[in-house]
Amino acid sequence: HVRVCIHLTGAAGPETSQELLDSLDMARRLLSLVRGTVEASGRQDGYSTFLYLPAVQQIPVLIVDDNADTLQLFERCLAGSRYTFTGCRDASQAMPLAQSLRPRIIVLDVMLPGIDGWEILQGLRVSPATRETPIVLCSILPAEKLALTLGAAAYLRKPITRDDFLAALDALVTE
Repeated sequence: HVRVCIHLTGAAGPETSQELLDSLDMARRLLSLVRGTVEASGRQDGYSTFLYLPAVQQIPVLIVDDNADTLQLFERCLAGSRYTFTGCRDASQAMPLAQSLRPRIIVLDVMLPGIDGWEILQGLRVSPATRETPIVLCSILPAEKLALTLGAAAYLRKPITRDDFLAALDALVTE
């Protein structure tokens, strides 16, 4: 958790005890939306309020795509979010990288040179290190039913938008 202390002194404090109670009640309700809490205490020189907010957990995401521009787009989509980006352009390195990094989510292009995304998906599903890792298949092809049948947790059709991408990742994260 992150702890924020607010100290209100005489003139800056609430005019009445009821205003203080109302403010604390509103703060409690707002903080409950993000699983936070509030504590308050009165002292001779004013009031101290402590806000406790949950720290944002960084969630590692491995993205496998042979196109450098597409990887850069995914990286920009994740910037400023709770997701950390690791990109992989070499399909033959996808399995070893996924097994060593242990990302929480893997995003996988279907059309890759050498070994395609379908083969990588199958390999990730049978590996003990990655069988429980949610995999998002991403392609220009209309193959959502096939992807889900073969074990993908989600399917995104290219071109992607940041909002759709983050929503798909958020749907797969269990806290």
